[in-house]
Amino acid sequence: MTPAGDSTPGVSADPPGPSPNASKSQWMRLLEAERQSIAGDIHDELLPYLFAAAGSLASLQRQNPDLKAALEQPVQWVDQAREIARQIMNGAALPRDLSAGPLMAAKEFLESVVLRGDDAQELSVEWKQLDESASFAWDEMQAIAVYRIICEAVRNVVRHARANELVVAWETGPSGWTVSIQDDGEGFDSETVSETSQGITLMRQRADAAGLHCQIVGAKDSGTQVTVSRSA
Repeated sequence: MTPAGDSTPGVSADPPGPSPNASKSQWMRLLEAERQSIAGDIHDELLPYLFAAAGSLASLQRQNPDLKAALEQPVQWVDQAREIARQIMNGAALPRDLSAGPLMAAKEFLESVVLRGDDAQELSVEWKQLDESASFAWDEMQAIAVYRIICEAVRNVVRHARANELVVAWETGPSGWTVSIQDDGEGFDSETVSETSQGITLMRQRADAAGLHCQIVGAKDSGTQVTVSRSA
């Protein structure tokens, strides 16, 4: 799906005509449009300056060998800024192709961006039954919500959980389907953190807007489990 609301290949569009969830779907579309705009601004307005800065620093080092050592730290800062800008840009925009479903798209993004960082070096990640999710007939809004929730949940694990193991699993049956993200990290006090965390709040809002149920259960030193489900 594009920010304007075009259908993504392999994902069914919202049914025509008015519905009780029309305003929620519109909110999700506007949110995705804003994120796409941010990605475009980073690509068009910020990255060119960072590449120019990197080129200028490299030129100064070549032309002035005596400055090479003094400029090594600024060169590293610019390189780090470029990488962070790329990560923000890639995370803000939806994947161009959701035809294999949101779980496969999330896995591809997370493995290529988030799980490659130093913070994730000690984290063992297991993806369970993702192939089955690829052939599922995903509703467009639900696919977007699941993709965003998985990405946010895994980012939280990498940044905050200090976990050793992470399992992202898909289950389906006569009663519906469930996506779970489970880690063995430090956990948190769900009664205090969930009310102040923007990430947790947004995950729940996305699920609600797509007609899904999102449950986030955490306990200090007992890890965290995020589940997104849809009843048949």
